[in-house]
Amino acid sequence: MPRIKKTIMAVTVTLTACTGTLGAFAAPALADPGGASGPGVRAAAIVNADASIVRSKGVTTVRKIATGQYCIRLDADVNAATTVPVATVRWTSAPWDSSIFVRPDGAESCGDSRDVFVGTGTAAGARDTGFHVIVP
Repeated sequence: MPRIKKTIMAVTVTLTACTGTLGAFAAPALADPGGASGPGVRAAAIVNADASIVRSKGVTTVRKIATGQYCIRLDADVNAATTVPVATVRWTSAPWDSSIFVRPDGAESCGDSRDVFVGTGTAAGARDTGFHVIVP
């Protein structure tokens, strides 16, 4: 391979790597969803306490609307009103007395009937906590 092509390829690879690194500093709640698989599951996500998405399937966005309160926007082809969502706190970020509540929102807290509402906390009150959620 000629030296010029090698140099151009090295610069391209370096720029691509830098772009990926800089992407890690973007607003976490706007993380690109995807990367999860779940046969028979319409939607699923692993969400950090700051509402950033670790992996997801069938989830468009996650917003943190208040301390311990999250809105999970499902893909347009999933009707949240007919779902039975299930959630659990993430082992790595939850104290032993953690609680989690989940419901199809129906536009009550999140403002859209496509949303699932998740509330996290402890006996002392609302607390930002990472969680897993699935919509079978």
